[in-house]
Amino acid sequence: MWTFNFARNMQPRRAEGGRRPLAGIAILAAWLLMVGAPTAWGMMGQYQVKELKPGVFVYLPEDILEQQGDPHFARPGNAGFVITPQGVVVIDTTNSPFNGRDILYEIRQRTSLEVRYVIDTSAMPDLMLGNEVFEDFRPVILSTPQAQQAIARYRQDLPARLDANWRLARSMRGIHPTVPTQTFDRPVTLPVSSPTIRLIPLGTNATPGDAAVFLPADRIVFLGDVFENGYIPRIGAGNIDHWIKTLRAVESWNADIYVPAHGAPGGKPQVADFRHFLEWLRASVESRLQHGESLEQIKKELLPFRAYPWRAPELEPEALDAVYRELKGAGQPPSARLSVSPP
Repeated sequence: MWTFNFARNMQPRRAEGGRRPLAGIAILAAWLLMVGAPTAWGMMGQYQVKELKPGVFVYLPEDILEQQGDPHFARPGNAGFVITPQGVVVIDTTNSPFNGRDILYEIRQRTSLEVRYVIDTSAMPDLMLGNEVFEDFRPVILSTPQAQQAIARYRQDLPARLDANWRLARSMRGIHPTVPTQTFDRPVTLPVSSPTIRLIPLGTNATPGDAAVFLPADRIVFLGDVFENGYIPRIGAGNIDHWIKTLRAVESWNADIYVPAHGAPGGKPQVADFRHFLEWLRASVESRLQHGESLEQIKKELLPFRAYPWRAPELEPEALDAVYRELKGAGQPPSARLSVSPP
């Protein structure tokens, strides 16, 4: 059911988080003048904010494993924000409110407009745990229904995890997972002008309920976990066959810039490279299964992925496990049958 409601009555309030001390701003400004680089320094580490097209920005965090937040998702994901005449649209919020405040800080350096919409392209915590930072604006927080359900389950299960693990409770202190308030299950266009922003459900790929954010006039696509540029992907309750099909579809879109969950924005060749990795992984596991090899034997032969010496190598065993279980017939989620709608 399409529950996306643009008529929601919103009374925005101005957020006060994300500011830097004046001395810190002065030091940052002096450093930027000295080196002439677009890099900014966040409170938790280094990140870059790049303007892809006028008013369209991408937040690119340093590849680090952070100590605060969910240790299963310690590597922060990318985020984006688009400044429109009607307000700011935020695309993903990375893996903690600490990094989310850096995004808000960067927005405030460029505009005083309120944050009207927050889009979660995935239920993965490394892309959505910063949602709470933007609640003061009372934005519409959007995702697919499947992603909304997964985020709600994550929040529901979190207290038991915290009770069972004091280290986790300490690292996640002050983090409050925030569930999307509205959903879309078919392509929709946000009611903002300049630029047009399309939300496109992609079905089950890395996880159930992935989505893309497409800016057709700027030829930019934010793909979230559906695309990793030079990083081993995290394969959750996904469907690798549908994932490969999705990537083939988005490669045909009228786009030049594809923003991944991790890594630098790329073009069609980089999306194709990632698809080739998934095809290689699937074929490598399937051929060994056909010869009767066990998961342990397959891991011994394939790990590490020498043909793909990408970042996040700690996820290689998990990726093998997921593909092995799927190809052994553990079952495919119903949403794997969804087709990828054109933009």
